[in-house]
Amino acid sequence: MKEIHCYKFETEINSDINLVFECLNKDKHVLKWNTQIIENLYDGHEDDLKEGSTFITRQKIGKKVYELQGSYTKYNPPYHAKVETETKEGVSRTEYILEEIPDGTKFIVKVTLVPSNWFYMVVTNILKWSFKYIYDDQFNNFIEYVYQLEYERN
Repeated sequence: MKEIHCYKFETEINSDINLVFECLNKDKHVLKWNTQIIENLYDGHEDDLKEGSTFITRQKIGKKVYELQGSYTKYNPPYHAKVETETKEGVSRTEYILEEIPDGTKFIVKVTLVPSNWFYMVVTNILKWSFKYIYDDQFNNFIEYVYQLEYERN
């Protein structure tokens, strides 16, 4: 089935690209700004991540806890990471693109889904507008967290 573009977030963060990537990638930070992730369990050590690394993520959405197998399909710190998970709905891909700019970091997130069947294709196309409300909150939390951490370190 065809990949469906579900969500895109793009902003400029007035912080160093290495700090932005650290806050995005290290669980000691992620667990402070992402209200959905309970924990990530890596095959190996978190510091040894590379393209092809796998992990299990436990997330709480609403009152339900989900356990998903994930893998890094792209990993080029601090510029690019792409994570893929597979569920009954299909293959979900989240791509993070960071670019150095004069005042800090351009930060882009893209979320797509390759539906597993026609039913999930229809449901995703109908409901993809709602992804914005879930993800915007998380990434606005992320930006606030980056600025707070930068303030504390200076």
